[in-house]
Amino acid sequence: MLEKDKMITGILIGILLPIVLYALFYFIMQVSGIYVTETLSEKTILFLIGINAFFMRHFMVKREQDQIGKGILIVTFLGAIVYVIYYYAGAIV
Repeated sequence: MLEKDKMITGILIGILLPIVLYALFYFIMQVSGIYVTETLSEKTILFLIGINAFFMRHFMVKREQDQIGKGILIVTFLGAIVYVIYYYAGAIV
């Protein structure tokens, strides 16, 4: 499926994977009647950043598709930076 080693593919995977997984998580929580709090949402987003890192390692080490891995890495770093700024910028200042 992903035979071509292109960075844009990695960027798309890095963006779409957490969005789809978070939407699935949110849908399951709504159907089960559990309210998604800010703390639960924060922990879930941090977990999804870790999932991105797992997929980055999979593409770089296991499949030897470095460009896809680099694309996922870029999105993961940007996601981690946005996460820290959004949740912890007030604590730093």
